[in-house]
Amino acid sequence: MEILQLFGVDWKLMLAQIFNFAIVAFVLWRFAIKPVMANMEKRNQEIEQGLKDAEKSTQKLAESDREIRKNVQETQAKAMQIIMQAKKDAEAEKHTQLEKTKEEVKHLIDKAKEQIASQQEEMILQAKAELAETVVETVRLVMDNKMNKDIDKKYIDSMLKKV
Repeated sequence: MEILQLFGVDWKLMLAQIFNFAIVAFVLWRFAIKPVMANMEKRNQEIEQGLKDAEKSTQKLAESDREIRKNVQETQAKAMQIIMQAKKDAEAEKHTQLEKTKEEVKHLIDKAKEQIASQQEEMILQAKAELAETVVETVRLVMDNKMNKDIDKKYIDSMLKKV
């Protein structure tokens, strides 16, 4: 203790200062440093949780992006299938309509040919009838008094059969 007195240190005062320092340190530790440290630890945990959540969100966003792209590709593939099927259906309908039109045209042509043949036959019959009348009239005029009526009638009937 002589060394302490040699330097001018009063041990009672020193002990009181150590005691006061311990009280101030305890009070600071208890009411300032400990709550600040607890708040800092809580804040660090919140930051770590926020980083984890951000990483999870980034992963979910990337997964959603992949899923959206996949859905878009599937939708585009389905749209192309629908378009191709529509083209096939349109081509088939076009072919069916073309065949139907061809059949209708063929039917109209056949009907027209039948009408022409019928009209031709009718015209031939009319021509034969007119020719027969002309022949009968001509024969009658030529042979007016030269033949009798029975011979005349037989001759006209045989001529009509030939025509």
